[in-house]
Amino acid sequence: MVYLFLDSSGFGGVESHVQQLALLLQQQNIAVEVIFIRRYPDHPQYTFLAKHRIPFRFLSEISGYRFFRKLSRRDVIHAHGYKASLVARVCRVLAPYHLVVSFHAGEALSGRLALYEGLNRITSFLSRNIAVSRRIQATIPFNCELLRNFIFNLPRIEQRQRHTQLQVGFVGRLSIEKGIDRFVWLSQLHPACQFHVFGDGELSSTVVDQPLINWCGAVDSMTPHWSQLDLLVITSRAEGLPMAALEAMAHGVPVVATKVGELESLLPSRSLVAENQWKQLSILVDELDLAGDIAWQQLSQYSQHRIVSHFAADSRWSQLSEIYQLGRFAPS
Repeated sequence: MVYLFLDSSGFGGVESHVQQLALLLQQQNIAVEVIFIRRYPDHPQYTFLAKHRIPFRFLSEISGYRFFRKLSRRDVIHAHGYKASLVARVCRVLAPYHLVVSFHAGEALSGRLALYEGLNRITSFLSRNIAVSRRIQATIPFNCELLRNFIFNLPRIEQRQRHTQLQVGFVGRLSIEKGIDRFVWLSQLHPACQFHVFGDGELSSTVVDQPLINWCGAVDSMTPHWSQLDLLVITSRAEGLPMAALEAMAHGVPVVATKVGELESLLPSRSLVAENQWKQLSILVDELDLAGDIAWQQLSQYSQHRIVSHFAADSRWSQLSEIYQLGRFAPS
């Protein structure tokens, strides 16, 4: 059994990644269950898991001691986030399960979060470790391998039409790390385009009164919304490999971004700007707005084929199966 273990109060890149993992394991006929540290009200992840018949439980509602104590060497705990990772390492004294930890955080942390994440990294010698970007991988003091994000449910490749007025989107947490302030600045420079924000967070006040921005708030899934967008702009100061970029491209939405995390492995150089020269994203928005329908369609088609050929779930299974050591108890 593979247990995907996390503490999650909202929906973001980590939660999207866990969904893709669960679906891939399910497809490969590997028993999988998602274990949340505690229950949060109205969490969209629960609806998704129930819809796809993926079992899930809450550690706060069962005996944590009994749960970990019954695990065996055949079981895998795959922890996401510092809290789940630290709990899973401590509880290994109760049972000899195989522990895998994913490191997702690409941004610089401060205060207690920095302390906890530092403890997570210092104790990483107690687990098998995965990072979603080379930059994150380089910050882990013990053995850590790169496993880039992937998409399981790839939509059918289609020839989309762009809107007459370019529809520009931001998808993610409204925080300084994600650069929502930069996106607001871009919206003021391009009044001929329509700007949309999907997400919520500590800097929501920066978008709530912006007349040029359609703030949609946090949504359960972006799947029904990608058709509203002609361009995804990633203004982040730090990243891993954002699931929003993979999902956008899979749905034929071109992406331009700051050159952070693993985005260089996903996007062509013409779609990237140096992080400290982020204002040049304005030039890329202008170029796409003026490029015309045919050029936009070509970029949309390129985006879809790029994901299918390099970021499909099947291309990750061999590495993931080895990380989980699923062949340990296979019959000879």
